[in-house]
This record gives sequence, structure tokens and C-alpha cells, in this order.
Amino acid sequence: MQQSSGLIPILPASSTTLIQSTVIRPTIAEINAFLQSLLPIRQGDVAFDYHTPRSRFFNPATAMPARVVLSITPTPGFYDALTRAVADSSRPTPWAFLHRPWMLDRRRVPRGTTIVSSHKAFDEVLTVGNNEALAAKLGMDVARSAVIQGYKGDPDRTIAIVGPLQTATDRAALKAQLNTEFGSFEGIFGFDDKGEKDEELATSENGQSITCVAIMNAFHPEEVCTVAEMAFEMGLTPDLMNCRSVLYLTGAVREPGLEAARKKCMAVVCVGHRTCEEWGIRHLAGVFRERWPGLQVEEVLEAEEPRVVKDKEKVQSTCEPVLGNVAGNEIHSNK
Repeated sequence: MQQSSGLIPILPASSTTLIQSTVIRPTIAEINAFLQSLLPIRQGDVAFDYHTPRSRFFNPATAMPARVVLSITPTPGFYDALTRAVADSSRPTPWAFLHRPWMLDRRRVPRGTTIVSSHKAFDEVLTVGNNEALAAKLGMDVARSAVIQGYKGDPDRTIAIVGPLQTATDRAALKAQLNTEFGSFEGIFGFDDKGEKDEELATSENGQSITCVAIMNAFHPEEVCTVAEMAFEMGLTPDLMNCRSVLYLTGAVREPGLEAARKKCMAVVCVGHRTCEEWGIRHLAGVFRERWPGLQVEEVLEAEEPRVVKDKEKVQSTCEPVLGNVAGNEIHSNK
């Protein structure tokens, strides 16, 4: 039988319906345990069991949802997906994941729904940080890469993976691959593109292959210097000021970090905060579908509606502040 590149075999069309109908769906307890193996609970993070059914008859060890919903935030589309999950099942026990759950309106959540959440760990391993899945897709040699560990008083939390590509890659080809993964960029620098602010730099970089990629969850001069030092120690750049073979991949554009990267001649791609979160949701959905083919998985990638705020109301941001200093962080091998 022909096999796909993943773990799920390619089945003849005539047998697919039969196989799917006999698949035993996972219990909520099994889904939760699997998700926690991917997204370890971090110190000070949002509660993993963010919303659980208030019923003495509810048992996560036996409840088996027919559909799961994955979303960044609780949007109208998220509530609609939960409502459909209830309507489509004779014994509804929908399960959902939210990356940023703070605006959840529990009154709109159908009875019997389980909602779990992860903010820090999701940012850590499924956006632009220590994202081994993304690193592998980009062709990085994960075993030879290193991570930066230690973040906001949590010694176990990692913020980056830095390492060599298995094969040196042309800048244009790597840009095209990133565009396939993310669909859009907030900013791209050091490439020979129209609109490049520094035409001399763009021209000097044209044709230069990338041999090292840093997937970083922060973008300040301190992090840029750390990446340069790591690339130099790995033998991937000739010196600390000549980092033409290094790509710095991150979320939002930060002007001080960008200035430091340009001085070191690094190529920089900023995909944007929301865009990298969407990548994480899509990847997580793919992992769920591969592991449990009989489970219906719905992704809600709908932008959150702006919140109406009174003039004197102080609203705490739902996004964490960006790391300003990596001093004291531990750098260790990813082997």
C-alpha cells in the first residue's frame, strides 16, 4: 500500500468511509494529555482548564467529542463553531482550544463544552520561538541547532532556536518558502526587493545564500548580538559583523533590533504577531487530524473584533511585553 509522507496511509476511496466509521475517537482526557505533551504548562501561564462543564455527570475520561475547535481568540465564528459542534452530535461534548482566552464570554459557550488554553507555551513552540516544527519545515538541522532558554523568571521556558540549514539556500528561494508558510510579511529586509529602504545593502546581499536561521521570539539589539555570537561559534559566519548568511525570523518589526541586524548585514523577515499565531493554529490542527483521523477539527482564523473602551478605563494588554534583555539566559544544544 502506498504511504503518505506522514503517519496516515493513503487509503482507497472505497475503504475510507468504512475506516473512518470504525475509528474510536479520543476522550477529552486523552486530548488534554496529548496537548500538554506538545505545550507544557509554564509558570504563571493562563489556566489550562479554562472552562469546564459544571455537571456531576461530566467525566473527561469517558467524554469523547466528535468535533474540536481551535482558535486564537474567542470570536463570533468561534462561538458559531461550538454551536455547530453541539448541533451535529447526539451526545455533544465539544472541546476547544484558545491561545488568548481572556475575552471569552462564558454565557455564549454551549453547555457541556470544554475549553483549554495555552498562552506562553503556544508562543514558545508554535509561533516564532523554539519552534522545532517550523525549523524542520525550513530545512534547519534541528539536532545541530541550539536554543536560548530562560524567560521572565522561568528557567525552563525557551524563546528561540538558532542553527544551520541542512543545505545552503538562496535568499529568494527561502523567501518564497516563508511566503508559502505564512502567506504575508509585516516587514522584510536585506532582500533585493522593490521598496527596500537601503538599496546598497539590498544589492550587496543579492545572491548571498543563507546557511543559518534564527527563529526568535524577540527582536532587540541584545538578541541580535546573541544570534551573531551563536552563528559565529557554530562556524556559520566569518565574524560578528559579517552575518550575511544569517536569517533572523521573528514576529513584529522593532526598529532598534532592525537597526542592529542591518549593521551586521543580517537578512530579516518579520511575519507579524497575528500571522505567526495563525501558523501555530494551522499546524496544531494538522497534528490533530493526523493523530485522530476520525475527529472533526475546525480552525477559526477570524480576526478579533475591536473592543469598545471607555475613556478612563484602563485595559491590560492581552499580549505579553517583548523581551528586552536576554542577559543571563542559557544557551544550550538542541540535541
